Amino acid sequence: MIAPTLPAPDVETSRPATPHDARVPGADRGPITHDPVLLTVRRRFTVDDYHRMAEVGLIEPGARTELLDGEVVFKMTINSPHAGCVKRLNGLLLRLLQGRVIIGVQDPVRLDDWSEPEPDLSILKLRDDFYSRAHPLPADVLWLIEVADTTLRLDRYIKLPLYAAAGIAEVWLVDLNAATVEVHRDPDAAGYRLQQRFGRGDELRPAAFPDIVVAVDDVLGPVDDAAPTDA
Repeated sequence: MIAPTLPAPDVETSRPATPHDARVPGADRGPITHDPVLLTVRRRFTVDDYHRMAEVGLIEPGARTELLDGEVVFKMTINSPHAGCVKRLNGLLLRLLQGRVIIGVQDPVRLDDWSEPEPDLSILKLRDDFYSRAHPLPADVLWLIEVADTTLRLDRYIKLPLYAAAGIAEVWLVDLNAATVEVHRDPDAAGYRLQQRFGRGDELRPAAFPDIVVAVDDVLGPVDDAAPTDA
């Protein structure tokens, strides 16, 4: 879920948010204003702000966060089916696209000045520095893949529109719960105009590489892999 930006009040409670939800004197008095405009004021952070927050320790080292439309998002714990699917896809695409792309695994992609998500897999154009000088921009992205189980609503309703608005040509949304892969193409500011859903027995052909075929069964893995969950 999207966490409130750091300096903003928690507008869903009757008292100010404090670290670790600590009680403070007068906390039960309620908000000092009932003006709905003031109560909903939120500070949006730029990507540069976000990086500075990490540099000065406002975001703890090792914290799993993304910046989405100016808001700091604390990422959910990754369970084993999710992690296994990401590893499976990474190995599959490395074999199919060896020497033709660079693949990022849960690495940042800078969409614009307000968003820097960390998609599960980013398939990127070749670059000599392997993106060590700067994170990839939309023009560097061939397609993105998000693996969704507990994160499905965030991926579908928050991240996909941001990817479309940034002009990311193709996104695959792997829905582990439904055992499907959604392919989203033809982006504009309102979202993706072309959306297709594929299930077991189907094959996928990324628009950037129509010569390769990815079986949905190879993405999802054996049926028994989907059974255990640990988070």
